[in-house]
Amino acid sequence: MLALGAGLKLLSVGGALAWLGWIALRRAFSPLYLYWAAFCVGMAAIMIIEVAGRPALGVTYPVIAIASCASCSFFWLATRALFRHNAKIGWPESVVVAGIFLPTLFDQIALSVGFGAVIGEAALSNWMTRLDTMQTLFSSAALVLAFGEGLNGWSGISDGEKRIRYTFLSSFGAAVGICVILFDRGDLLIFSPGLTMLIQGICAIIIMTCTSIAIFYRQTNPLPDGSARKAPPANEDERALARRAQQLVSKGAYLDPDLKVATLAARLNEKDYKVTRAIVAGLGQPNFNRFINQFRIEHAKHLLSDPDKSDRGILNVALDSGFASLGPFNRAFKQATGQTPREYREQQKTAARTDGGLSPNEVFAE
Repeated sequence: MLALGAGLKLLSVGGALAWLGWIALRRAFSPLYLYWAAFCVGMAAIMIIEVAGRPALGVTYPVIAIASCASCSFFWLATRALFRHNAKIGWPESVVVAGIFLPTLFDQIALSVGFGAVIGEAALSNWMTRLDTMQTLFSSAALVLAFGEGLNGWSGISDGEKRIRYTFLSSFGAAVGICVILFDRGDLLIFSPGLTMLIQGICAIIIMTCTSIAIFYRQTNPLPDGSARKAPPANEDERALARRAQQLVSKGAYLDPDLKVATLAARLNEKDYKVTRAIVAGLGQPNFNRFINQFRIEHAKHLLSDPDKSDRGILNVALDSGFASLGPFNRAFKQATGQTPREYREQQKTAARTDGGLSPNEVFAE
């Protein structure tokens, strides 16, 4: 049982390393993937310490111990990026992360340089105990906050989004409840060391697997914003306003890179919120930007397909289509078509060359 538990923990290390390799090869350097990569480092460090033990790690132990602090802290940051739009790190998040890292950093440095000989072993032990207590508080707060992120913005989300959140909350809640609260890092004495190791290994696999599923789900299912969530059916006035907005935009308003809801509402002589409601409920669009970008993308596709404009730069195509810069254009285009603008242009060129030739039968028919 002890060997099986150790094997499961090492399997979770393999999963963490596989994620790190995938992120590096794909250059997936968005905040979500960077936070998840840091968590994978922390998870692998914890599993290595628990399987190998401190003595076997020798001089590498201080580094691995410090790296293990990334587990709770960066798991919380990863869930923030997974379940909320504004996942920017401010001073509150920095305080929590620092509160988890600094105690271990102090412990390892103090022990490495023999700080106890300077202030006394008893004083050093007292400081380390206090800092470890602080670390436990911050770690517990990070775990609670991570669970809370799954509850963030729950109202009106799709059934698929609900299922992925149920999966995350149930798996994470169960795994953390068992490993952290029940076992308290494996110190619950009514279970044998082998059974403790096995259950902890199972929990590690569950957390890695279920959170990985949520991350892969997010790749193809962007987090909906408030206006993209389920809304009551549009009434006749809203549908009429939606048709007016669509007609106005289709006539070229989308080519204005500064076009905003307020601008469109002013031209329609309507309130901003009414136009937003009409676009979402009346046209079934996720939000105003998606509504406008669909016209811009179609315009860009026409330019990219035009053989007379094949030498026109991608940036110029973006600007001519109503985008203010290249980055948003590339992201919106790939989200809509599954291809970058350059890939789309090359595909259109290939298709044109293929369709340009005539078969022998067609030649005689001519």
